[in-house]
Amino acid sequence: EIDETTNDYRKLIPSALSAAMFACGLAISRMTKSSKIYGFLDLQGMGRGTYDPTLITVMGGGFLVSMVGYQFVKGHNIMKNSKALTCPVAQKKSCGQFNVPPSSGKIDTNLIAGAALFGFGWGFGGLCPGPALFLAGAGFPHVLYRWWPSFFVGTILAQKYKDLQALSDKK
Repeated sequence: EIDETTNDYRKLIPSALSAAMFACGLAISRMTKSSKIYGFLDLQGMGRGTYDPTLITVMGGGFLVSMVGYQFVKGHNIMKNSKALTCPVAQKKSCGQFNVPPSSGKIDTNLIAGAALFGFGWGFGGLCPGPALFLAGAGFPHVLYRWWPSFFVGTILAQKYKDLQALSDKK
């Protein structure tokens, strides 16, 4: 049996490699540039010939890679796979049921409102958290003083909303 500390260390290398591959993918595809996002969201660009579909191709590539990865997770694989995992590679075998996505599957107003706000912020700011983190780490100061403060305010407001909602649910 692996102790919890060792288990946590075993998660670091796959997480770091995954983050590095994600950052490289963002940089190579230039998805760290707000102009790429705006070029995709500007549907009138189709008529002008300036539409930029690269975002959908990057998302499609991510979907395909993810789909291959899911073939190794028991219960989510389409093809028969005798080596399908019940837990992520870096976790203990006793992790219990591994659900990706979480098994609730509930579509409620919180999910819809959260998705809408995320989409609005992404379209308005031109960045989602992944590219913003990449740019902040790469030393782009405009991200640090324009995008991140908005992200933190939104996070605080969302937590306050959840706290209020939890209080009203108790009543």
